[in-house]
Amino acid sequence: MSIRLLKVTEVAALWGVDKQTVYRAIWSGDLPYVDLAKPGARKARLRVRESAAEAYVESRETPAKGHAA
Repeated sequence: MSIRLLKVTEVAALWGVDKQTVYRAIWSGDLPYVDLAKPGARKARLRVRESAAEAYVESRETPAKGHAA
């Protein structure tokens, strides 16, 4: 099994949104992330599993409504 971790900017590109949208999903607790920074580091190195980014989009998807004839 291969785990692919994406940078916030890569998730934003995948979704076609601004990176702040990704950060909002992370900080709201809706999008799980991994911080690869060393303990005590001043700057976070956030990464998101590709599968988590895809699952988030699927969870937000709205089914298409049928057209009345």
